[in-house]
Amino acid sequence: MQPRSHRRPEKIHDFNFKIRQVLNLLFMVIAIVGCLMYTGIIGGEDNEMKGAIVVIIAVLIKMGECMIRLLKKNTDNDEYQEEDQD
Repeated sequence: MQPRSHRRPEKIHDFNFKIRQVLNLLFMVIAIVGCLMYTGIIGGEDNEMKGAIVVIIAVLIKMGECMIRLLKKNTDNDEYQEEDQD
């Protein structure tokens, strides 16, 4: 019996992977715009609150991406455990 590896090969072209990549890109762009708004580089000096709101929206998008990743790992672990029981 071969020892099990802690890392299982993942499917690179998985649908969840593509969604996560889009959400990561969206997070980065929105976070940069929010930081620029907060510091006053975009939109003038009065946009601190708007910039903070934009950054919070970016964080919520990142949290959604993390949830997709965690749920995917959880379902993978369930499938992996079912294979062990057979």
